[in-house]
Amino acid sequence: MSREYPDMCVDEHQLFGTLTGLTSGLLLSSLAVNNHKMERYPYRKLIVPFGELRSEKTFNIDHQTVIIQRSSSVSFLHQYFVFILNDRLKILQSIDSSTGWLYLAFLHTMTSHPLPDQYTGMTGMERAFQLLHSAGCWSDQPFDFLSLNILSQIADISPKVDYYPEHLTRMAKIDWNNNGIPYSMQHFGYYLIAKQLIETTQQLGFMYSSSI
Repeated sequence: MSREYPDMCVDEHQLFGTLTGLTSGLLLSSLAVNNHKMERYPYRKLIVPFGELRSEKTFNIDHQTVIIQRSSSVSFLHQYFVFILNDRLKILQSIDSSTGWLYLAFLHTMTSHPLPDQYTGMTGMERAFQLLHSAGCWSDQPFDFLSLNILSQIADISPKVDYYPEHLTRMAKIDWNNNGIPYSMQHFGYYLIAKQLIETTQQLGFMYSSSI
């Protein structure tokens, strides 16, 4: 039984058909005594710690492994995020502010595979872009340090493109990230949407500037 969620317990089956390869996380399900209340709308909760995500490609395994590297500089308030598994819509949802939605999109990005996830019916990349374009990730307030950190990590997934040779514009050189994510999942759109999210909040930042 969970102390913070007294009506839930650790699920016996920690695999749930999405975020495949993620090595850190705890899946909770409702207690048996509450099942009769949840017959029409069962739900589970996934607790995932915050940190820098690193992907590794393991030999003889078709899917990358995603490791969360913790940092002692992260405040206790954001040590972890809680997501709800909406079994009706077959999606994960954040219960936090835009920071939680951004982190969920980042998790889908790092665990993405060319084949769709069993739970969502979409690839991690498809679900990530769906989230990044949703209202949950957009804010009319300036992003805090944690949100900017997540957006920076998302932007870094996009490959880097330079002219080759640099003084000409006839050819381009693409440097793919050696981060364990399949090349087909390293979309240029990650950088563009992260840049747009940051610029939008900066344009509205004047409404929250402190007056002297």
